[in-house]
Amino acid sequence: MNVLQFAASLSVLALTSITAIAEQPWIIDPHTHFKGREQIALENQTVKREPQNTLGHVVVPEDYRELADRLGIQSTLVVEAVDQDQPQFNDWLLDQAKSDLVCGYVARADLSSEDFQTHHRRYKQTGYLNGYRFRFDELSGYLKNETARKNLATLQTDGMVVDLLIEPSHADDVAELAATFPRLKIVINHCFRANMVDGKVSDQWKQAVARCATFENVFMKISSIVNFAGTKPFVEQAPTDLQTYLPVLEPCFAAFGEDRVIFATNWGVSTHFGSVDDVVRIVQEFLASKGDSALRKGMRDNAIRVYGINPQHLR
Repeated sequence: MNVLQFAASLSVLALTSITAIAEQPWIIDPHTHFKGREQIALENQTVKREPQNTLGHVVVPEDYRELADRLGIQSTLVVEAVDQDQPQFNDWLLDQAKSDLVCGYVARADLSSEDFQTHHRRYKQTGYLNGYRFRFDELSGYLKNETARKNLATLQTDGMVVDLLIEPSHADDVAELAATFPRLKIVINHCFRANMVDGKVSDQWKQAVARCATFENVFMKISSIVNFAGTKPFVEQAPTDLQTYLPVLEPCFAAFGEDRVIFATNWGVSTHFGSVDDVVRIVQEFLASKGDSALRKGMRDNAIRVYGINPQHLR
């Protein structure tokens, strides 16, 4: 058997594994964005977006159903796309959990606020709160704030996840958070917002991935990968082949391993760059090449375990 025949046989095995698992809806998608009319109306007063930008559209769970059924996605955990000082939008999202498609929610909140605990207890009572997301320099600010640090301790005690929308320049903050709160589950979103130039990632990105992976309570969300190719949103379609994304996927998997990588679509933002079908397929192909265990864990089991998703919330 020559090299090309061997590669072809691996591809067939990978696709066979995917097909076998996908006979029933089995994927968990822990990163989608839904928005209601009130939020969109408020944002339109200050934000001007491209007409195709899904963050400016009303999106509800039923808009996701055909996609989920087509791609074998059992349930989605919704991630905030709300303004920090508008807790009623968290309430709206948590209310969407009435849909059988929604298995949880990562909320938006100001951890330095004196009334954080009040809202946190209320969200938690719904049974669908799985964590909170911070963006960019917010984490650094929280680490320097006494109230926020107390609230981080609460999140650790309550088994909440901290999702981080950050870049490689924030690696020091991740390291401090992970070391200070070693039982707090920390998920880096979108592979540190990887950005390839001429098919390569920066040394800073590689170093950030390697450093953060040394902390066992840090996980990597392989989400929205079509964003990484450097194509212009709404104008160019991102490449659809696995080979293009290996400079991001291989270092992440090598650093975090099969137990600490988590697939997600980032729907509908991923549609700004290409098809969500390609997002799912490319990551499936990559994980299948690492073995059936890596495929199952990366596309499903790790999300359930890390986010503490209640099995009763899965359709």
